[in-house]
Amino acid sequence: MEEYDVFTIEKRSLAEQVYHFLCNSIIGGRFNYGDTLNTKLLAEELNVSMMPIREALKRLELEGLVEIKPRSMCVLKTPTKKTILSAIAVRELLEVYAVRAICNTVDSTRLEPLKVLIEVMQDALEEAPPDLRKYIKFDWQYHSVLCSLCDNEFIIKSYKELNLHLNMNYMYDIGIKPNYAQTFKDHIELVTALEQHSPLAIEIIHKHLMTSKKNILSGSFFSDEDVQA
Repeated sequence: MEEYDVFTIEKRSLAEQVYHFLCNSIIGGRFNYGDTLNTKLLAEELNVSMMPIREALKRLELEGLVEIKPRSMCVLKTPTKKTILSAIAVRELLEVYAVRAICNTVDSTRLEPLKVLIEVMQDALEEAPPDLRKYIKFDWQYHSVLCSLCDNEFIIKSYKELNLHLNMNYMYDIGIKPNYAQTFKDHIELVTALEQHSPLAIEIIHKHLMTSKKNILSGSFFSDEDVQA
């Protein structure tokens, strides 16, 4: 069961709790860009009044993520091409910075969560047929954990906000089909390099992100006239 399937609302700061529920649902792919959300149904599902729902959605609207409509409806905005390009650039800055910050000093015990995620990604790829949705979910978790290892609260916060505007499910959807075997290999090699405190870790994450960018820009969402080489 995925993390957004069950969610218990705490009585403290209901609007904040609803906001985080909606953020996790967007990042996790439960709500897709372009979806129309019924606020009354959300209130029923979370067993809260309409007020915290409205407050949470207003916050998302101010962040440019949703457009509130009449009759208790709102639409999750689809990222523009400019937003996607900006998000790709910021993702590179954050992840390369995180790897650069930890590659010489990270304790091997702190890499254990990444190793666990590598194992479950492998399990997803070995299913028949491969469970690519599950793989993408664990892929996002891997990169989120990677950013958290630098112990910089602003990096962690920025990375989560970035994924609200461009989550990995969407990046895989709009780009050409990636080489899953190679991306999986990149994850393994990155952890190995970090364990060895090797500067190769920086090269690996940079190459990995450049491949991801190339896949996105080669998809049908972008045309030759929209993106210059």
